[in-house]
Amino acid sequence: MGTTKKEELVESRLPQIRALMSPCRLCPRNCMTNRHNGETGFCKTSDTIKIASWAHHKGEEPPISGSNGSGTIFASGCTLGCFFCQNFPFSQMGNGKPFTSDELGKIFSKLAAEGVHNLNFVTPTHVIPMLLEAWLSSSETAKLLPIVYNCSGYESKETLDLLEGIVDIYLPDIKYSQNSVANELSKAGDYVEVNRRTLKQMYKQVGQLEINETTGLATRGMIIRHLVLPQNLAGSEASLRWLKSEFGTEIHLSVMSQYFPAYKAHQHTIMNRQITADEYMSVLETIDELGFSNVWAQDPTESGGA
Repeated sequence: MGTTKKEELVESRLPQIRALMSPCRLCPRNCMTNRHNGETGFCKTSDTIKIASWAHHKGEEPPISGSNGSGTIFASGCTLGCFFCQNFPFSQMGNGKPFTSDELGKIFSKLAAEGVHNLNFVTPTHVIPMLLEAWLSSSETAKLLPIVYNCSGYESKETLDLLEGIVDIYLPDIKYSQNSVANELSKAGDYVEVNRRTLKQMYKQVGQLEINETTGLATRGMIIRHLVLPQNLAGSEASLRWLKSEFGTEIHLSVMSQYFPAYKAHQHTIMNRQITADEYMSVLETIDELGFSNVWAQDPTESGGA
């Protein structure tokens, strides 16, 4: 089989993407550390990727998980510092196993051979050069799968520019509508401006979610996720109103009720409890009032995937 357009793009842009690591400006923090020399910045990652787990994940949104699951790759480290992160053992504490590109490529190939519907890069921003190197070494079957970029929505414009034509499906968060809250909860005092620019840039690249009518699987586009937090700390209504004004009511949303106090959240006077059913239903009522038509919701009495 010949080289695909996506392979050509990855091969041609990978040197530029790798160059963003030293001095590092892969994410908006612009730590400017020399990761090729083993230095680490906010994400605590040098030039070696650590993987916490990989799986056939069936808890994503239905067009992502399908019947066989999404081929999720959970990378260690993160560009945010959420003190309530449910994945804190690897996002904040760095648990995971180092992989070479060839070793990780074999994982991609194995997942593809087992029938996953896509390759789902979770918290990929700080390790995207290594993930793409691994992708190049994977099987032809793996390379034909859509690439899902599953992230916090806190992204560098320069990095996203280089991912155009490579990422098929963006799966970003819209976490907050106030920078003061973003700074307190996630150590990102510029989150709102960066996140909104990021979402617009992603949408410009891939557009509305496209779903294969036969399989029900997403092939391209964007799903925006929003996690409801206790006492409306996320500022849900303001974010939803901005989404409507920017993208209209047909944008695909995933509204999550699965918050619970993990990591250091039990030390916080507001975040030390789960959300109530009323808090979650209030957000769904706002969504209904605003007229959004493509929304995945959860049962607020249960925790778990979408």
